[in-house]
Amino acid sequence: MITDDPLNAWIPLYLQRGYIHWGYMGQERFTDPFCQDTLQTLARRPFNQLFRQRTGLEVLVQRANSHPGLPLRGIVFHLSRCGSTLTAQALTALPDSVVLSEPPALDTLLQWLVASPDYGLEAGCAVLRGLVAALGQPRRAHDQRLFIKTDCWHICHIDRILDAFPGVPWLFLYRNPLEVLVSQSRIPALYMIPGFLAKHGWCPPEALLARPLEHGAWVLAHILETAARAIRQYPGGMLVNYTELPDAIGSRINAHFKLNVTAADSGAIDIATARDAKNPQRVFQPDTAEKQASADAALQAMAARWLDAPYAELERLRGPFC
Repeated sequence: MITDDPLNAWIPLYLQRGYIHWGYMGQERFTDPFCQDTLQTLARRPFNQLFRQRTGLEVLVQRANSHPGLPLRGIVFHLSRCGSTLTAQALTALPDSVVLSEPPALDTLLQWLVASPDYGLEAGCAVLRGLVAALGQPRRAHDQRLFIKTDCWHICHIDRILDAFPGVPWLFLYRNPLEVLVSQSRIPALYMIPGFLAKHGWCPPEALLARPLEHGAWVLAHILETAARAIRQYPGGMLVNYTELPDAIGSRINAHFKLNVTAADSGAIDIATARDAKNPQRVFQPDTAEKQASADAALQAMAARWLDAPYAELERLRGPFC
């Protein structure tokens, strides 16, 4: 450890206008369901409001050489509303693991790289690795490994992400997309806003710009289709359906990410997965039957048009675990 390092124990809070804004994190952990919750708490602290540091992107690449961070042992891509936060919380329960759950700075950087096509592939990968290294520094003596859960639309950047981290195992979590569509019709996510993903390179048909829910079905279809293409193209991938959770965490995901779960780890995972991942104060309640029953004729028609075929293809690719 370099004791006179001015950014020792600091972390990128967010990226803005080509700069990184750093806040002091010390030995704290990411334990909230989403990185954003932890980072917002840090940003509100008087010390970080008074002494926040700002640097250029080049610092990420420079520091990655001297401060490489924890080794990345797994990447979780997902469809949204499909158990990815549950899986991230289970990984967080492992005492030697650090989990970055949808870090906002990663989303910002991926947008910048889309907006800068003249930024070379290797240069973009170097900055991406530098950001992950800065976010994934060891903060306790027993921190040994790092996992990332991306935003659901980051599957559109899977080529760049896997180029930056070759050989890292990854998985794609998904569920019956009709159930996801029901959830989004009740509490829409940002990607339901028509045009939101243009900054990530996905532009919907013009006819869908006035139909947010069907636009959401179009986005979900693109996520499923991209996942199917990636699982054929890249080694190290695995498909996991929501119906396999939470058991798959201690079995298939355990083997795929080489978690080497112990009996004590299994107990911690059981405690984590017994709670609602996004609201840990509540007990988890399965909702598959309720969502299926709630799908009206319009949602079923959208699913039939956009989602049934790519979902069936993923289930075919998942093979014997269906």
